Amino acid sequence: MGLADIVLPAAPTGQKESFRNWWYPLTACVKAADSGDTKSDWEINLELAKRLSERPIPYETPRDLFDDRMKAAGITYQELCDRGSWMAASEPGPTVPYRRYEKGFLREDGKPGFNTPSGKVELYSTRFEGWGLDPLPYYDEPMESPVTTPELWEEYPLIFSCGRRLPVFFHAEHRMIPWLREIAPDPNIEIHPETAAKYGLNEGEWVWAENNHGRAKFKVQITATVAPWNVVVGHGWWIPEAEPEAPSLFAYDVSNCNTLVPMGTQSTSGYGGSAYKTVLCRLTKINSEG
Repeated sequence: MGLADIVLPAAPTGQKESFRNWWYPLTACVKAADSGDTKSDWEINLELAKRLSERPIPYETPRDLFDDRMKAAGITYQELCDRGSWMAASEPGPTVPYRRYEKGFLREDGKPGFNTPSGKVELYSTRFEGWGLDPLPYYDEPMESPVTTPELWEEYPLIFSCGRRLPVFFHAEHRMIPWLREIAPDPNIEIHPETAAKYGLNEGEWVWAENNHGRAKFKVQITATVAPWNVVVGHGWWIPEAEPEAPSLFAYDVSNCNTLVPMGTQSTSGYGGSAYKTVLCRLTKINSEG
């Protein structure tokens, strides 16, 4: 919220209607409660589409959209709710996961095979070849690594991995819920015992993880689950008890792992290649003066 010009109060999962048609079976998400002046992300996006689209939107409500999307299953959203909120396909079809390739369910032309130009599982990608890209799998070193930039590795001799999931939070959400913060109160950095000894660090002390892009503040957690050359942090940290006004903005950049992550590291094809698990860093203990 501290960084937003407009805040749209989106309803959480238990307070919105939705459906799930990934894999199998078809499932309805049924609203359990309402709170405050919120709208589901379905409602928000539908209203935005009505206002921004150059073409008319054929749905008045999210349920209209659900029913249209579920036509292939021969059921409406309400009918799915009434039958217990889930439905398994009664016969083989596009939503049944096994051997769909044998019956032409994966291809627009209805022919057996996979959705590739050849219809086969392609280790040599003919689609990539047509785009002028390397059709075979290949490995590139990260833009900054012990191999690619050995001079940086001397200055920043640790691999900084971020994106560590915490079960009590969802990305940047829920830091402001007191009982969840009791479980995970601080942005930790996981450090191997050998590495902690090398840097003179003790459990619970605070450090700066820093490199040529920026730095972020973390609390030491010593564990043998990471390698001596590796440190691991969570993502999405902001501090709800910090000052909300600028320049603090809930301390959004103090323990933000993104301050160390370079941009433009994707592969030539645009797929993969993000550097959020291959960043170089060093650790600096924070003294009493910070």
